[in-house]
Amino acid sequence: MKPALNPYLDRIMSLIGEKSPERALQAFVAAKSGANESLDSLAYKLGVSRIIEQKMPFEGGLFRLAHGELVIKLNIDSPFVRKRFTLAHEIGHLFLETVPALRSTRRLDAALERTCDLIAAELLMPTAAASDFVRGLGPPSPEKLREIASKYRVSLQTAAIRVRDGLKIWKCSMGMWAASPKSKTLWFTGLRRWQYAQPSLECVELALNSNASVCTVDRWERADFTERVWLNLLRVGSSCVLGLVDSAKDSKLQKTHTRSFQGQAPRAANF
Repeated sequence: MKPALNPYLDRIMSLIGEKSPERALQAFVAAKSGANESLDSLAYKLGVSRIIEQKMPFEGGLFRLAHGELVIKLNIDSPFVRKRFTLAHEIGHLFLETVPALRSTRRLDAALERTCDLIAAELLMPTAAASDFVRGLGPPSPEKLREIASKYRVSLQTAAIRVRDGLKIWKCSMGMWAASPKSKTLWFTGLRRWQYAQPSLECVELALNSNASVCTVDRWERADFTERVWLNLLRVGSSCVLGLVDSAKDSKLQKTHTRSFQGQAPRAANF
């Protein structure tokens, strides 16, 4: 099945004269934004008069008020990194000259929102600079993902999606899991070949009781059998674990941490 066409990316490719969506998007964003220009100043340059933080039932939006004023509203209760991504996303709407009003009640255009997310990712983590930085860090690890997120002032999830799906540098899957009040997956990006992409309680507790990342082995359910997976887990906060996941068939993570894995028996997943 062919992937669905995205008219907004097609428009960008036509405008730039580039057949590659990735290269077209990079050139489009570079042409619209100045080097080292802040998101706020870019929004103001594009016609926004105010960036307002207020309580909202959603993350934010770009609005043209009754008297014609163009404003960006951000949810005051959202984390700083979430506000930055939302602001960058709304700048994407400005680039594309689309001003969605009453965002919480209207039917969203999935292709448009996806394109604005891609623009936001390029604004926050420009491909050329971010690729050099990530490659310079060496093999993947949870600590390095945290360093990437800190440098570019984005969430761990945004950094994970960017280095894996956007920059295509890291091949492993990544996720974050909460241990309390009950075990749950907060987010997961990458290969989804398993029924539940979630470490066993034993593996999570191993990470929560360590001051550094730990490498361990788990078994995850896949159809009617279990599959061995390699995990590199790091405690983030008091009850959350950030982790890199690699299947036994694509064991670059295992090769990177051979000494850590030696002598560890597979741990049965707790489903």
